[in-house]
Amino acid sequence: APMEIGGGGYKVVGLLEIREGAQAASANMYLPISEARDLIGTGADSANVAFLRLKNPSQLGSVKADLSKNLSGVSVTSSDSFMELMGGISKISDQFSFLASIVAFGGAVFLIVKTMLANLVERTREIGILKAVGWTEKDIQKQLMGEALLQAMLGGIAGLAIGYVLSFALGFLSIPLATPWELNLVPAFAKNTEAAVQSVQLPVRLSVTLSAISLLLSFAAGGLASYAMGSRAARMKPAEILRQL
Repeated sequence: APMEIGGGGYKVVGLLEIREGAQAASANMYLPISEARDLIGTGADSANVAFLRLKNPSQLGSVKADLSKNLSGVSVTSSDSFMELMGGISKISDQFSFLASIVAFGGAVFLIVKTMLANLVERTREIGILKAVGWTEKDIQKQLMGEALLQAMLGGIAGLAIGYVLSFALGFLSIPLATPWELNLVPAFAKNTEAAVQSVQLPVRLSVTLSAISLLLSFAAGGLASYAMGSRAARMKPAEILRQL
């Protein structure tokens, strides 16, 4: 069946296999230049895309300004424009990542508190015996809080170690990225796709600041959990505990 584009019917004569890169990034349709010009209503010698290569890249700004001034309605795009666009997307991604981190931290604190309170129930007999032999509420609170903070510290250090190992492993990965069509001189189905697809190696960036913040957050979560556990343990009466044994 013919494909209808812009009110005209076009026969599909073949499908092209994308050799590299994402299928969606190279989802293009190709037709004779004369029919393409008729489709967009331009003359026989007109063109809608022109590629320029500058001998002096430092003149990029002035060339873009001259083109925009002398050619009305033209849109000038460069690799710098693409990087600016990606930078804006990266900023939006960072904002969502920050919100997701806050939600994840709240969930982690909730799970830690719930787990430690469940552990406290299992240690009811131990707490009752300690109170019966003379331990004060502050002594029990200090003991439980010390254990919780130690677990939080060890968990934070272990998490950082695992994160460093995974980051180091990701540094060996490379991702093929299709060049945007307005910057790409090579069709996606071409035999030589080196210019059409660029392999980007993931950069490994280990931040000491983020590591310190992660440790502080783990200590904070452990502190909140230990405080909740110590407060509950302090309210336990030794007589009631021993009566239930």
